Amino acid sequence: MTDVDSGSRPADSGPEPFPAGVRLEDPRLVRAWTRGATAALRRERAAIDRVNVFPVADADTGTNLYLTLREGDRAVAGAPADATGPELLATLARAALLGARGNSGVILSEWLRGLAVAARRGGGAADLLTRAATSARSAVAQPAEGTILTAADAAAAAARAVEGSAGRDAARGDGAGDAGAGGAGAGAGPLETVTAAAAAARTAARASRDELDALRAAGVLDAGALGLVLVLDALVVAVSEASAGAASDSAAGRVSVADGTMETVNLDQLLDAGAPPPVTEARGIEPHDGAADAGALELMFVLTGPAEAASETVAAELRAALGEVGDSVVVVGGDAGTGTAVWQAHVHTDRLDEALAIAARAARAGALAQVHVRHLAAVGQHEWGVVAATSAPGLAADLARAGAVVLLTGGVGSTVEALTPEDVGRAAASTGARRVLLLGVPDAAAGTEPHLDVDEVVAVPTPTDLHAVVALAALGTLLPIGLPDGTGEPLAIDARATVVEALAALTVVAARGAAAVDALRAAVGPGTTVATALLDADAPGDLPGRLAAVLAERAPDAELVVLATGRTGDGVHLGTEETEGAA
Repeated sequence: MTDVDSGSRPADSGPEPFPAGVRLEDPRLVRAWTRGATAALRRERAAIDRVNVFPVADADTGTNLYLTLREGDRAVAGAPADATGPELLATLARAALLGARGNSGVILSEWLRGLAVAARRGGGAADLLTRAATSARSAVAQPAEGTILTAADAAAAAARAVEGSAGRDAARGDGAGDAGAGGAGAGAGPLETVTAAAAAARTAARASRDELDALRAAGVLDAGALGLVLVLDALVVAVSEASAGAASDSAAGRVSVADGTMETVNLDQLLDAGAPPPVTEARGIEPHDGAADAGALELMFVLTGPAEAASETVAAELRAALGEVGDSVVVVGGDAGTGTAVWQAHVHTDRLDEALAIAARAARAGALAQVHVRHLAAVGQHEWGVVAATSAPGLAADLARAGAVVLLTGGVGSTVEALTPEDVGRAAASTGARRVLLLGVPDAAAGTEPHLDVDEVVAVPTPTDLHAVVALAALGTLLPIGLPDGTGEPLAIDARATVVEALAALTVVAARGAAAVDALRAAVGPGTTVATALLDADAPGDLPGRLAAVLAERAPDAELVVLATGRTGDGVHLGTEETEGAA
């Protein structure tokens, strides 16, 4: 991006021009903006969560926006001291893409990628905001008005209008945009441009209630649009402080940066429209056909592939395919300029198996990572949450419906990269809880990475998927764990002790195919209360009935739970739980 030089002005011509030498992509300005925007979202995340009703009332838009931008802020903070502004914006966008959470976070990551692309090409402030808005809208399969996309469009249009007006004034010789005798470089300063953009986004956010039926019915403004207002307000603060620093410093290009703090943005208009939508409690694991649960599962995954892959073609094909099996489809990313292309995909679906098959086909020349499944109704955990890792795609929906954030580590028909501590940290934060149980997470991934925004992470040994299933079933209606009781105080529940006690009463045996019948007959005793069978895809079709007959013979009062793992092979894991004190 070129420098903005306002040139000389008569003493009575109005406000002082934007100081020469200040550039929107100055690296110190980028760092200050990233810190300030992250701080603003952290501060206001709960307020935004409370008004989140679109596209799903899952009360986490503020948190998702914050977690997404926080990943970018961490990457920018760790970037080399001599990194240029465009390099920092690219670092910010890539980290936000890899760490994006939820529909809103994925859209924000693509908005940031648009900024980075325009900055690399040398665009002005309006160019950056226009490319950001265009990129964000193109990433959404079915864009809706009255959302973050509308706010982004409004900000870009206002920026273009300001710069266009300044250019016309400069051409007439009567505006602040004059760059000198020749008029070269005419245009508005970055401060004027971003101030107009932020104001337009705020106006769009205030109008969102009248554009979407869901918002009108709930009496709230769009949560995503309000998050973008905070991000743009932080940009105004960063540019304003850079402007003040440049105005007071005779050396061109030296910028005084903000310290990542800003006045609290007034979000009162969000909070005066009534109570937030109700949150549905998650229940224990039960076999489920999904018929009454349309679009209730959120699937997110990162796709990597060779850079020569046509980025827009891959993204468009993914959007179209995922749109056939769900809604709220967003696909962002592409060629990152590093020899590898990276995409992040998001969909709400009740056809998880089909959505995972689409992901696997897209990864045929690359790999998947961060394959994340969450039940949209299982939100609002205050004290304890659960992260469950499994290579059994058939169990992902049941584990998610039981309240866990599920990380798939394989079994989907393509390469899935090994979990990292960062992946687990993001999943832990996605539970919305202050304390998190890890089930089935490898020791290396549950290691030393600090899980920001989570006070405690407890890894419970679960050597098989069956252990994880029983652990979640034991928690049952305790999820969301630690919700306030009638007095408003969180319930004092030791989730780890509950799980450890349940697993102590569990015996697990492995068998193959029809041999599972005799294995269950040997394992069941008079004190058996529950028998659980996890069947791989090639197990005999009549096996559930034969297992039920054994249980009816050996322990007539016991319950049989049969779940399909979705893994290839004829493996069977059998678990029996005994009444305390039974022989």
